[in-house]
Parts: sequence; structure tokens; C-alpha cells
Amino acid sequence: MGKNYNNKYVRVMKTSTTKAGTFGYIRYYSKYLGWIKTAGVKKTSLSTIATATINKYDLSGVVLLNSAGPTHQVVLARGFANKTDGVLNTSDGTVVYPLASLQKAMTGAIIQQLISSGKLSPYSKLSSFYPGVKYSNSITIQRMLTMTSGIENNDYTPSSNLSESKAFSTIQSKLVSTGTSSYHYSDANYVLLAGIISKITKKSYASNLQSRILGPMNMKNTFIAGASMGSKFIPESYKTNGYGTARKLSVARQTGIPGAGNLYTTVQDFAAFENGLVNGKILTLSQYNQLLSYGSYYSGGSYVNVSGIKHTHGAFGGTGFFTDIYSDVNNYHLAIVFLNEPLKGNYDTKQFVAIMYKLAKYY
Repeated sequence: MGKNYNNKYVRVMKTSTTKAGTFGYIRYYSKYLGWIKTAGVKKTSLSTIATATINKYDLSGVVLLNSAGPTHQVVLARGFANKTDGVLNTSDGTVVYPLASLQKAMTGAIIQQLISSGKLSPYSKLSSFYPGVKYSNSITIQRMLTMTSGIENNDYTPSSNLSESKAFSTIQSKLVSTGTSSYHYSDANYVLLAGIISKITKKSYASNLQSRILGPMNMKNTFIAGASMGSKFIPESYKTNGYGTARKLSVARQTGIPGAGNLYTTVQDFAAFENGLVNGKILTLSQYNQLLSYGSYYSGGSYVNVSGIKHTHGAFGGTGFFTDIYSDVNNYHLAIVFLNEPLKGNYDTKQFVAIMYKLAKYY
């Protein structure tokens, strides 16, 4: 059987030495192949396997993998942050990437903090905060967290950077409230949730983000769009694989959706946030499981339709920026991928991050 897996990456689960030699019990992903002589197995590492995989898909960006919790972590950067100037993507925190929709998990976490402290309920009505939204008296926090509020909106780019308060008022004029309760993905839900956080705490969403998430998790490489980032470098985005036709992501576009996609960060900072969701620094594991339980498809900023897994995809249409996470709920096995151009052959980034997760889980 072993010869059928020549040049494949396998894992030696245990070894046994007999008079005939040393044998290893071999696993290929989740399939157990049995015992073979270890002389036929060449030692490698998760880093080597992951590097070969990202090379295969011609990745430009950064990848982080947890193979056995946050203490067993691999971070790999590849490709150019700016092809023209020869600036490479890096994993040292100097290059920060737009987080896009993965930020919704942060907004969801703060909402859950308010629920857990009794300042809000999953059944609180949107009308208590934004009565001008049509059907707001029948829209609950839970429905907003699960994208079943009937609220819809189209992407838009303001003519200039918006303040939080201006963004909250503008989204109300841009959204459409349909009165339905079926799943429909919409940034407006999480922009309004960010506004609700500000209303309840009487502090800005940005201030809450700093005191409740960024500060406790020491996320020093995470920034609000439009804020000073010092010497940090924001990569160019490329519309096609091979660095074709660079497209700009305007800061103004991001300032229009606070709470839903107005952050820049690194894979390490985002992994720290994910860890804080289960270790008590942001939420306890019980509180986090509650946040993920409000819906059966999407809940609290993550897709929850795969048993035992949370996964999320972020992108800014018209650019080459993509962000993805695929992870166990407790982050024991985790993959985070930030890209600044499409993968080879426009391979689906949602499928790619699942491949990277399998490497983290099985190798």
C-alpha cells in the first residue's frame, strides 16, 4: 500500500522496532495506511509542506497555521506587497493588510460582551436604537448577528473619509429593510451593531475596540482605516494573478463601514484575537459558543454551517484583497490567509484556506 503514496506527505503516528527493523504507523490526512518501514519515509516539517502548497497556488500574501494551538504556529509570507517597488510581503508586522469582513467577528464579540454583562439581550429590538429603520420593531440583535434581519445594502465609496457618526447615519440612508427573515449577507447589519455598541457604552466603536480587544490582546499592529499607522506599509492589491492591473482600495470606502470592514492588521494580531475569544481575555469559551449559537449558518461574524468549525471570508470587490479563516472553535487547528492578489487560476480562496487548515490539522 505504501508505494501508492510515493512522494506524498504522510505523518508517522507512532513507531515500533522489531528484529526486522523500525516501522512507523502512517496516516495520510485522515486515512490510516498501516505500518511501513521508516527507512522509506523522509522527514519533513509543516513549514516545508505549507511552503510547497502556497508555491503551488502562486500565493501573494501571508499565511498563519496553528498545528496544535497557538504555541505551535507557522507563519509564511510570499510574493510582493508592491511589485513595482520590489517590496515583499512580510510576516514581521511591517506590512498590514485590510481585514475586510473578518472584522465582523470583533463586532460580534463586543456585542456578546454586552449581552453577557446584561446591558443588551439577543432579543433587544433595533427600534430601541435606530427607530428610523423600516421594520426595526421586529428586527432583533440576534437577527442582525445572523444576517437574517431583512436588511440589505450595496457597496458604496464616500467622496471623502467619514467619521463614525457620519457612517452610522449614512448607512441608514443607504440600506433597504425588506421585512424578511431569510439569510442575506449585508455589511449594514454590523455597521448598525457597531453603532449600538457606541450608543450603549456612550463611547465610540473605535474606543471600545481598543479597550475591549486590541489592548487586552496586545494587538499593536492593528489600525482603524484613516488613522496614523506610522511606518507600516499597506500592500498594493492586484486584480489578476501575476500582479496584473493594480487596483486601489480607498480608505474612504472602508470608513463607510465601521464594525464591518474598516481595519488593517496582521495574521499574528488576528490570531491573537481569535485566541482571546476562548481564553477569557475577550470572551470565555462558553460565551463564545453562545455567540456562535444564534444561527445555524452564520452567527456573530462567522459561518457555523460546518460542525465544530468556524470559517469566514472577506474581500473588497474590484480589488485583489482577500482574507480567510478556517478553524476549530478553540483554535487548536487554525488557518488564516491574507492575500493581495488572486490565487493561480483564480482558485477559490475559501477552498484554499480549508486546504491549509487540513495541513495544520494533519501535519
